[in-house]
Parts: sequence; structure tokens; C-alpha cells
Amino acid sequence: MELAHAIIYLDLNQDKPKINFWYPHDLPEGIRRFIGDECFSIISGDSTFIPEVLLIFPIASLKLKVLIKYFKREDNTKIGGFSKSAITFLFDEKDDHIYYRYMSYIDSYVSKAVSAIIDLENNVFKEDLIYDEVVKLQHTLCELTDYLRSKSEYVSKPEETSETTLGVKKLEEKQLEKKKFKVVVLGDPSVGKTSTILRFTDNVFLRAYIPTMGLNITQKVFDIDKNAVELVLWDIGGQTKFEVIRKKFYEGMSMILLLFDLTNPMSFANVPKWHQDIKNYFNDQKIEGYLIGNKNDLVKERIVSEKDAVRLAVALDLDYIEVSALTGYNIEKIFHKIARNLL
Repeated sequence: MELAHAIIYLDLNQDKPKINFWYPHDLPEGIRRFIGDECFSIISGDSTFIPEVLLIFPIASLKLKVLIKYFKREDNTKIGGFSKSAITFLFDEKDDHIYYRYMSYIDSYVSKAVSAIIDLENNVFKEDLIYDEVVKLQHTLCELTDYLRSKSEYVSKPEETSETTLGVKKLEEKQLEKKKFKVVVLGDPSVGKTSTILRFTDNVFLRAYIPTMGLNITQKVFDIDKNAVELVLWDIGGQTKFEVIRKKFYEGMSMILLLFDLTNPMSFANVPKWHQDIKNYFNDQKIEGYLIGNKNDLVKERIVSEKDAVRLAVALDLDYIEVSALTGYNIEKIFHKIARNLL
């Protein structure tokens, strides 16, 4: 059966998840349990923690991703005085850019459905009405996906005539091999990892900070010296609550990008910790990559000097470059440089 666009409503208050409702009806039990276990494991380390934003979690074996909305409601019979639930929506990984770009827009629809479900559970608790809300949300998300996909295709049309895109198309027509590389992006929360990636892949600046929490994957194909190169950028959340999950995503990495905020000395001081974290995974093997200082447009607010940044880069055996996700300064340069080095 088609797994994409399935929806599952979970209760997360016990020592394992309880699946309340799902749609479509023939969604295999094994898939339901697997999704439930994954959702439960993300927040199992802290009984009082509930992410307030939508999360995107990959299921590589199924070539799917899961949109997860955690929520809670007051319940004095539970630990902490509240009960925990989650709604998960499966979607095809090729639509990742849609959810990535329109996260806050999609969240508004999901949050509205969650509010309706909470009201029903607190006041009425008629299972058929709750099920109707879950199915209605599934239909809404399907319609949103179709609409945003068409909107995204329309926005990207001008880029289709660019020399870069035309070059890649010609390479594909000649059936030349496309070289694909995985690049992991790490750093403290709020340093601009997601904004830097979006500036490169979509030429837009993300002005609203969305904590990544789990993982977002962005891909871009472009032409380097008559080679079709695909960079797969793994934007891994910097929150310590997701340390165990984060380490699952290092495998197969070709290069690392360590970002810090030039106006935030703490984010600079934490760079060696991020470097050591990934070195521990690779058993101290040499790691190719770049140290990137973001927000160099904020001249007056700048605290970390170029001299100190270069010194740290040398100590970590990384190259150093400064960028601005806001203005786009050096963004194209760094990613093209990365692609050339990987080739």
C-alpha cells in the first residue's frame, strides 16, 4: 500500500506508545508500531520535555519522512501534571523541501487540529469525533502538500533557465554519472545553520528561527567543471536533548561544516566540542571540512576576530571562511568550493 500521507495519533504516557487512531485503515501494524517507537524514543530521555515545534524525522529504509507534532494537556493523574500525545504524518522524502520551507505555515494547520482534539478529550472525549479530526487533518495536509508543491514548482521556474540548471540537464541527458556527497552541518542552536543552507539552496533568508531539534535534509544539484554534483546537506539539530539521535546521522559523511556566530563568543567556544563529538564517532580519523563564521554583516556587534577564528581552524585542521546568510556573502563560494574539493 501507499505509506506516504498516512497519519497516526499516539498516546505517549506509558512506558511504550499507545496508538489511538490511524488512517488509512489498512496501514500495516508493523509500520504503526515502528513510527510509534521512533516518536517515543525522541522524547523518552526527559519526561518533562515536549518540543513546541514541528519536527521532521527520516525513515531511510522506507524512503519516507515523518512530520511529528508533540503536544500536552493538563492531567493531574500523570507525572508532571500533564499527559503527552503526538500526531505523525508520513510523507515522501522528495517533498522534504516543501515542509522545510513552509514549516510555520503547515504548523498553523496542525496546531489548529491539535487544539480541537485537546478540547474533545478534555470536555467530550467522543472517540468518533476525535477520529474525524485526525482524518480531517490528514486530508488537509494532503491538500497542503499538493498546493505547496505546485507553488514551489512555480517559484522555481525562473531558475530552470539558469546556466547552472541547463548545464545539469545536459549532463543528465548524456547520462553522465552524477556525483553525490553527504555534508553534515553542525553548530550551536541559533548560529544560522538552517538559514545558511536555505540561502544556498533556495536563495532565501530564513528570518524566523525554527529550532531544528531533529534533522532536516536539503539537496541541490549543480554543475562543477562539467560534472553534475549533488550535495546532500544534513542540518542536524544542536540541542543537547538530541545528542543520541544526532550521532545516528554521521555515517557516510563526506565533509563537515562547523558553524558559529561571529557575534556570539559562546558558539565559538563550543566549536571544539562539536568537532570532538564527530571525531569520537569516527575514532579520531581525519575529518575534512570547514569552520564557518556566520553573520559577518553585523560589523558593530562582532566579537570573534578573524585572527582567532583562523587560529582555531588551523588547530582543528579545517579551512576557514566567513559568510552572511542574510546578505548571501560567500555562500555560493563556500558551497562551490566544497563541491570542487569533494570532486
